[in-house]
Amino acid sequence: MSDHHQELSRQTVERFMDSLDDAAREHISAAQFEDLQQMIQHLLSQERSHIADLMAAFARTLRSGVEKPEIDL
Repeated sequence: MSDHHQELSRQTVERFMDSLDDAAREHISAAQFEDLQQMIQHLLSQERSHIADLMAAFARTLRSGVEKPEIDL
């Protein structure tokens, strides 16, 4: 997991916690907030992997469309 993903997930959970009123926050444990943060990190990693796969496929498509010079030996 990248440090960037950890920071983004931490910020997201903090913003979520700040959006809750005190009564709602009392019903959610610190462990549950940590689970939420880990779920967010996992999803960010999955998205990053998906984007990398798309970029690789795009690169293959571009390479296949490039004319390759013929070498006459």
